[in-house]
Amino acid sequence: MRFRPPIPLRLLLPQLWRRPSLPPALLPRPISSCPSAAAVVAATDSEEDAVVARDPLLAPHFVGGVGGSPRFGEGKAEFERKASIAARIKLCYELLRQRRWREMRGGLAQMVSEQGSGSAATLCDILWSEFREYDSSGVVWDALANSYARTQMIHDALYVLSKMNSLNMQISVSTYDSLLYGLRMTDMALELFDEMEAYGIPYSEYSHSILIDGLCKQNKVGEALSFLQEAREGGTFRPLGMSFNTLMSALCNWGFIQPAKSFLCLMLKYGLNPNRYTYSTLIHGLCKVGYLDEAVNLLERVTKEGMKLETVTYNSLINGYRLLGLTREIPKIIQFMRYQGIEPDLVTYTILIAGHCEGGDVEEGMKIRKDILDQGLQLNIVTYSVLLNALFKKGLVYEVENLLGEIYSFGLDMDVIAYSILIHGYCKLGEIERALEVCDVMCCSQKVMPTSPNHLSILLGLCKKGLLVEARWYLENVASRYQPGDVILYNVVIDGYAKIGDIGNAVRLYDQIVVAGMNPTIITCNSLLYGYCKFGDLPAAESYFRAIEISNLLPTAVTYTTFMDALSEAGKVNAVLSLFYEMVEKGIKPNAVTYSVVIKGLCKQLRFRDAVHFLDNMDGEGINADPITYNTLIQGFCEAHDIQMAFCVHDRMLCCRLVPTPVTYNLLINVLCLKGKVIQAEMLLESLREKGIALRKFAYTTVIKAQCAKGRPYDAISFVGKLIDDGFEASIEDFSAAINRLCKRNFPKEAIMFIPIMLSVGVFPDTQVYFVLVRALRKSNMLYYIPILHALSVKTGI
Repeated sequence: MRFRPPIPLRLLLPQLWRRPSLPPALLPRPISSCPSAAAVVAATDSEEDAVVARDPLLAPHFVGGVGGSPRFGEGKAEFERKASIAARIKLCYELLRQRRWREMRGGLAQMVSEQGSGSAATLCDILWSEFREYDSSGVVWDALANSYARTQMIHDALYVLSKMNSLNMQISVSTYDSLLYGLRMTDMALELFDEMEAYGIPYSEYSHSILIDGLCKQNKVGEALSFLQEAREGGTFRPLGMSFNTLMSALCNWGFIQPAKSFLCLMLKYGLNPNRYTYSTLIHGLCKVGYLDEAVNLLERVTKEGMKLETVTYNSLINGYRLLGLTREIPKIIQFMRYQGIEPDLVTYTILIAGHCEGGDVEEGMKIRKDILDQGLQLNIVTYSVLLNALFKKGLVYEVENLLGEIYSFGLDMDVIAYSILIHGYCKLGEIERALEVCDVMCCSQKVMPTSPNHLSILLGLCKKGLLVEARWYLENVASRYQPGDVILYNVVIDGYAKIGDIGNAVRLYDQIVVAGMNPTIITCNSLLYGYCKFGDLPAAESYFRAIEISNLLPTAVTYTTFMDALSEAGKVNAVLSLFYEMVEKGIKPNAVTYSVVIKGLCKQLRFRDAVHFLDNMDGEGINADPITYNTLIQGFCEAHDIQMAFCVHDRMLCCRLVPTPVTYNLLINVLCLKGKVIQAEMLLESLREKGIALRKFAYTTVIKAQCAKGRPYDAISFVGKLIDDGFEASIEDFSAAINRLCKRNFPKEAIMFIPIMLSVGVFPDTQVYFVLVRALRKSNMLYYIPILHALSVKTGI
């Protein structure tokens, strides 16, 4: 082949033998189950017939034994072992004389298996010293090499072949195929194939398929295609369905569905009939890229033609529906399966459960689980892992515990994924103690050990809860026992210290990384820089920022944005702009957060024109502004009481198809109320409620307080009712704010009307509320309400 230089076998085999190690075969099955198995049997029989036909006479008896006595320095046990081997080899020659090829090869294969790796030298020595006078000896040598190759003892096979080469013995095509199969995951397979071509050794019909399979399994699809093309152009290619199936499968896995479909046409051109595997591969590929309609049409056409597809094909189609979020359509596919006489398996149900869980319908997933158990089937840990993950996302810890009990009762072993889901799920819910218990159980099981992501989840959970002492202890424990050089774990704790402003401990942990010989990453430095900024030490932050620049680490947008935000908070907007242009000059692309920081700084100095210019610049640079960026600009206009521009930015946000957040409407409603435009604020709030837009309680309480301040108590009472109806909890602070404002504007009687509402929602007035009301009633000379308030205070326990 043109893409591999030919290396003579006499050079190749010793060279291969001297190589220190070969990667283990990825498939645990014996060579007899590989694509070339049929060819090996057929080719070996025919070749041996030819050899024996040329040399019909075999030595009738064993000549000389193994020397009669042990060699000098050879122990008795070793002598007896070699004698036993010689006797078994003699039997193989006798079987060969009787043309009992399979039994002869079986005897050699059993002996090779028993002797194990590294035994080739001994067996070759015995063959040469005791049996070199035997006729057709090359057949036995070839079968021995074949046996080593089939059992993946590649070094031994190469040793035997090198001996055969030095003795000018013929090597069969089947042995080459077996060796090709053993080497197919290495570049040496191509070298061996080129050697076969250079010496004119004919290929079997499986030789090309073995090599194509190896290249595809190494993800070298391009080389596999080039190899096929050159073989076709050279006229040496022997078409075989499995060659095309292998290439189609590799192309489909990469998402190249059109080239895969072209191989179906090529198969037909060569007169090959596509089989179930061919169509299953295409259906899988079509589903993977989302061509469900085409996949369904192909499946229906094939089944109408009488081909019965396997469950795995239907599972590919079902998974395609899941990937597109069409889980509700899956039962129709299952019904079609059953119509074809194929029952869904556990994988089918697992995909269905996963589809429902991913769509947020964990209840339906649990129902399907119950239906499966009622049928007498048992779920595996993969299915349970899907359910556990979905339950954690919903925060259903009680259901998680029940499911764990079920797993335990069935005696299922947890795998690393299931343990990881538990640890991550408990940490996300703040149940750090439970996560630590799971980690401890995982260690005690001695079957699976915690991984770095497991420790990462626990450390993140501890830092999120502010338990930095515990996080530090856990980190040191993990570092001493499991991952001593995992800088990512150190980064988490350093970041935890930085976020609470504990720069001292952050720096000490950083020093510990350096002393331990680990290399801090830019993430480590970003956390430390944030710590200096959080601590308010701008000179130290600037010094550290410049130190990062002159180090071997490349600053990122996060590095610049962190320091720029600190400068912006300090009012140093010009310094912020200088850093912005510096990072652009260095080729570091600002992100949406960077622009938000710049816009915030400009708005604080009322430089709104420049702020809008930066927003326009984002569009020009192809950076999509997020709601935070727009909210920053809206907040700037609101603080400047520029209502018109605030709403202009809001409208621009809608034009960009961005959904305003509750913060957006909090800002707009608040500025309307501050400017005395309470009616417009009410109208905006009502329109948002009618559209079903998510709001926060702040929007309601802002309007209620403004209504009270404007002396509109009945409107305020109405909006309190809407607040409660929309599912928000009114607190004592909310009622106190409304009552205080009404009392200040001399509406004590109306303020008292809030008391029954408070009591109806389980909020009891405190001493301060009664004091404000009594004082306002006395000021307005409404003394007849005071006894009622006293009675209420006694009743509520004040």
